[in-house]
Amino acid sequence: MTNYSRISLLSPYLEGDYYGRIFVDLMNEAKKNNSRIFTIQARAGAKTPFPFNYNVGTKVTDGWLLLTNPYSIFPLAPELLKEIEMTGKPIVTIGYKENAIKCHSTVINNRRAAKEAVLHLIREHGHRRIAFIIESYEHIDMKERFEGYLEALSESGIEYDEDLLFRTKGTLRHGGYHAAEEMIARGITFTAIFASTDLNAMGAIERLKEEGYRIPQDIAVIGFDDMAPTATFNPPITTVRQSMTDIARISFDVLYRQMNGEVITNSETEIHTQLICRESCGCNHVPVVEPTVNIQHQLIKSNMNFESIMIRYEQFVEKWASATREKKFNFSNMFKEKNHWGCIALWDKSDSNNKNLIVSQAFSTKGDPVPPIGLKVPVEQFPPTEWIPSMEDDDFVRIQSITNERGDWGFIAIVGPIDDLVLISAADITQVGFTISAALLERDELFLQIQTIAEQLEIVSSTTNDGIWDWDIITNQVTWNVRSLDIFSSVGEPLPTDSESFLNLVHPEDYYNVIESFKMHQYEGSSLKMEFRIQGEKEGEMWVYLTGDSIRDENGQAIRIIGSITNISEKKQQEKQIMHLAFHDGLTGLPNRRLLRSRLELAMTDADRYNYKLGLLLIDLDRFKVINDTLGHQAGDELIQKVADVLELTMRSPDTHSRAKQEHTTVARLGGDEFIILLTHITDVSDLQASANLIIEKFKEPFFIQNQDVFTSASIGISVYPDHGRDYDSLTGNADIAMYRAKENGKNQMEMYSSEINTLTMERFQMENQLRKALEREEFVLHYQPQFHLENNEVLGIEALLRWNSSDRGIVSPMEFIPLAEETGLIIPIGYWVLKEACRQNKRWMDQGHRPKIVSVNISARQLQEKDFVQAVKSILEDTQLPTQYLCLEITESTAIKNIDISMNMLKELGELGIKIAIDDFGTGYSSLAMLKQLPISNIKIDKSFIRDMDVDKDDGAIVRAIIAMAHSLELTVTAEGVETEDQKNILLQEKCNYLQGYLYSKPLPAEECLRFVQE
Repeated sequence: MTNYSRISLLSPYLEGDYYGRIFVDLMNEAKKNNSRIFTIQARAGAKTPFPFNYNVGTKVTDGWLLLTNPYSIFPLAPELLKEIEMTGKPIVTIGYKENAIKCHSTVINNRRAAKEAVLHLIREHGHRRIAFIIESYEHIDMKERFEGYLEALSESGIEYDEDLLFRTKGTLRHGGYHAAEEMIARGITFTAIFASTDLNAMGAIERLKEEGYRIPQDIAVIGFDDMAPTATFNPPITTVRQSMTDIARISFDVLYRQMNGEVITNSETEIHTQLICRESCGCNHVPVVEPTVNIQHQLIKSNMNFESIMIRYEQFVEKWASATREKKFNFSNMFKEKNHWGCIALWDKSDSNNKNLIVSQAFSTKGDPVPPIGLKVPVEQFPPTEWIPSMEDDDFVRIQSITNERGDWGFIAIVGPIDDLVLISAADITQVGFTISAALLERDELFLQIQTIAEQLEIVSSTTNDGIWDWDIITNQVTWNVRSLDIFSSVGEPLPTDSESFLNLVHPEDYYNVIESFKMHQYEGSSLKMEFRIQGEKEGEMWVYLTGDSIRDENGQAIRIIGSITNISEKKQQEKQIMHLAFHDGLTGLPNRRLLRSRLELAMTDADRYNYKLGLLLIDLDRFKVINDTLGHQAGDELIQKVADVLELTMRSPDTHSRAKQEHTTVARLGGDEFIILLTHITDVSDLQASANLIIEKFKEPFFIQNQDVFTSASIGISVYPDHGRDYDSLTGNADIAMYRAKENGKNQMEMYSSEINTLTMERFQMENQLRKALEREEFVLHYQPQFHLENNEVLGIEALLRWNSSDRGIVSPMEFIPLAEETGLIIPIGYWVLKEACRQNKRWMDQGHRPKIVSVNISARQLQEKDFVQAVKSILEDTQLPTQYLCLEITESTAIKNIDISMNMLKELGELGIKIAIDDFGTGYSSLAMLKQLPISNIKIDKSFIRDMDVDKDDGAIVRAIIAMAHSLELTVTAEGVETEDQKNILLQEKCNYLQGYLYSKPLPAEECLRFVQE
């Protein structure tokens, strides 16, 4: 159950300086009084408005706020007002008096305020000819302000002159500007202006000052609303101050008191206004000079608001485009970014009276419950109270009827916070989303009704904004439909009346093609379909798509051509963007592989003609994966972008190439961390090497990424046209081969392609392919080398060693294929196979009754970097059922110290399971006593390179003795690898080495041979 009061706010708009400001203040009052606002947008459709008559939520509302007016194009239906009254819940109208029902009204006396302002011009400044600027009579406050203007004139004995009334297309600045243009066009016959809004006043002053009029010396001006900019405008504007906060606060207070049982006898509360006299009317006024920091703050805030509007419009366009591609409208994609809960309920089609809604979609981004699909909800209980989620203080419920002139589908309810741009008119993207939702629901319904012609209907829907034209060839007159006016007014031109006036608007570059297309159609009957530009004398240009067909007389002569014209500017802009995206890399803006191929093919033709060479420099960043994994993908992307900039600047530098070479050089990105540079007009291949070396030098400087210096280097492969290939694939492939050779040679260098490099690379490539197939072909086998206790020669364990019996190569040495497996990452699946096979074999020997032994398995650094390595080991032990104490994992020193924190945590976790850990090849790496003490190891294996010469090389002998002594001091056991002679064994026995393995006892053996050996 909810523990707050539910207040329904009926309003056509939720944004702007009037509706938005009152709405925000109402939300603040609701927050203070444990109430929640449920907004019901009382607008049924803008194109064909009709009274709002949905009794949504009437059964579950505790109180009503009506923020609309009887003169709106979105009025409330009398029937709905009566039904609200019949609920017995308190009702407060905001900004107007509603006489049709019993309610309390909170009003601003616009009539009296306007009258006082006009009387001020008449009595204090002696004006008799006063113009009035007004948008329309839709808003009751505008109607009352006009009435106040008329009363002031009448009271002063001034006859009303309709020529002094100037209607605008809006209450904003541009409305006043256009009104002033009309004043200038008619001729200035007045000395003062009363504008119904401050923004209209500002626009009018700007235009009049452009024309040379002085304010207030020539024309006095008064506005209305006391917006903040009026005080610092030039000149500061006299205006009427009305408090939106007071009207919201008092309206809520009256409603809330009634909801709590208080009886309020009066039916109306008036909010007072105040005339603020400043310079624009002629009064003496000390201008308010705001500190520079405040002006800068306002500019920054305005710019941020503008950017926010642009960003949200771009996001909305993306959503719209995505929604139109969806097979079925998914309304959560439209609204979930700004709202955390929502549901859409459509009218129950079995109920012709529209009394019940059926929930069709719902979502929650916070895990709150949502009503089940198919739930039936009476409209007077929508949205269903029991499913409304928990709300934050700034949250409100927004309810919108989904309807347009072609249908009525039901309602959407969403829950989310107030929009940051609520005070900006026309910034309400959510409202646009509702309109689009209606269109998309209509599309879904049409698709269900006539699925076979859905594509045709979509085409028809997309062409509803076409202009239709009819050219009478006999009279040379062209007529247009109403929609055509929007197209031509977009370039500031009236509708053309004949073919000449139409052709005069065609862009000069397209003129000839348009003329020829009409002639070919008129005289030869060819199809009339074309794209071209039209341009106005003062305002820009527009792309249009024109189609048409002829009506011909009995002789086949065209007498009329009828067709359509469509504004396709947005489409052409999108095509331009798509073309750019098709040929450029999205991250860096550099040419991509496709554009590089095209430019290379053109360059090859020129190179053949003018007898010069081309060069390709294929660049791969060294250590990029380490940087990307360490600092994150965002840092990786930033590094790629900065590398692109360095390559561009280096190749465009006059120190690098002549101007001719610079103009024909292409720096492209192939993807990932690979770039490629096309150099033309090459007469000496040493120029290519010099360019590559210059890039390598540039990369010695750090890149500043995320507040730190990041170093990377470049491995560069070079191929030359036509020496190393005569097509794109050959040249890039050979440059790639050379680049890999540069990496193999130590990275941070360049390599020129040659046939010798190709042979080695192909060999490596073939081995890699065969290695990838080796697992599935079951070509890997394990050999096992016993490990002996030095004092009693008893076998205590065995080491599993991988062998590759290739069907193509025969027996391949591990020294050949293990490094390749490490480099390619194949060591990970191969390593897991080795581990599982070794555990399986050891468990099989135990099941056969043989004495348990420890099986040792080598683990690579790549395996230890896998996040799920520990879990993989656990899974293998569970699958094979090998007890953990009979498994030893051997890691090298270099493996242990790479990512030491991760390695230590993993090894500790494995050690806690009872798995033994040994350090392999000890003495060849960079271990420290501190590291050995921290790692959970039980055994050190001395590298065989020290054992091999310990009996003849004093240094090796000393190292072996030191390792054994150190290990024993740390309470670790020692295993000597590669023991081949009795002398070596005796020295180890003397130094009290614990275990040994080597050819002195046994070489690595297949499983069955190893079993027989240890049983002997």
